[in-house]
Amino acid sequence: MFDVSIIIPTRNRVQDLTRCLESIAAQRQINDTALELIIVDDGDIPQKVLDYYLELASRLKYSELVYYKKTRPGVWLSRYEALTLAHHDIVLYFDDDAELDDPLYIRKMIDTYLQDESIVGVGGVAKGLQTSSFGRLLGVLTCQMSTSPGKLSPSSLAGSLLYWNEAEAMFETEIFHGCNMSFKRESLRDMLPYPWMTSYAVGDDLYMCALASKYGRLVINPELKILHHESPRSRDRAGKVAMATAVNHYYLLNLRKAGASGYVALMWTLLYLTGKETLKRNMGAALGYIKGIGFVLNPLKNKYREYLTD
Repeated sequence: MFDVSIIIPTRNRVQDLTRCLESIAAQRQINDTALELIIVDDGDIPQKVLDYYLELASRLKYSELVYYKKTRPGVWLSRYEALTLAHHDIVLYFDDDAELDDPLYIRKMIDTYLQDESIVGVGGVAKGLQTSSFGRLLGVLTCQMSTSPGKLSPSSLAGSLLYWNEAEAMFETEIFHGCNMSFKRESLRDMLPYPWMTSYAVGDDLYMCALASKYGRLVINPELKILHHESPRSRDRAGKVAMATAVNHYYLLNLRKAGASGYVALMWTLLYLTGKETLKRNMGAALGYIKGIGFVLNPLKNKYREYLTD
């Protein structure tokens, strides 16, 4: 049997975080499971709210609340530093705006690990994600999606997760959705505080998948569904997110030791996204993608290569 450390990075989203923790406190059939609820905070949570969170944790038989106030911001650092606080076999990551509307979510996740000891990661599905036939075709043609639900696109984007709500059986994957994903803690032993993974950290979940998959299988269990109350806009500026899309996926291709075709595909994706945002007159995002293209083409950019070699 596995015990679980639940890690929730957050920043000034008390209402969302409270809903998330209340849904965790309502989990059932885990009386034989020890839980750590680890809040990794880049903002401020009032003491009376923390007292309520302690009361929520006490509703579960074997659980404790760990509150960690970070000094350096960024969700990648939150995910990375939380590993030093986690003591249990499985680390389960939720976004602070996730809600478990299935009281057996954690029970089902543990049971998935118990099916096969080669499984080192189990991911879930956010309800409501979908795409049209035209959207699939466009996603594939612009290298943002693969034709397989468990595959990264040629440019290393994760658009294929839009297929997941159609799945009826568990399948192997290269991709997790960062709002609800879990790993055997030891499979993340190679995580590093990558200096380019700052602030919003586009694709951080894909880096974790790439690192963990060296030690075993990753699977999606479509029964592990959550509600993701995601904001329609990032809290970072559009240009910054666009630039991070280019930089982070470039280094992800490096980490995965991709061939030349992957970098060509990334350039094509970035050119498409630049044109799309220009037509929408979202010039901040368009300029961010243009800067990202310049980064990919810059022959002097690989100052962080030591982070990507064994």
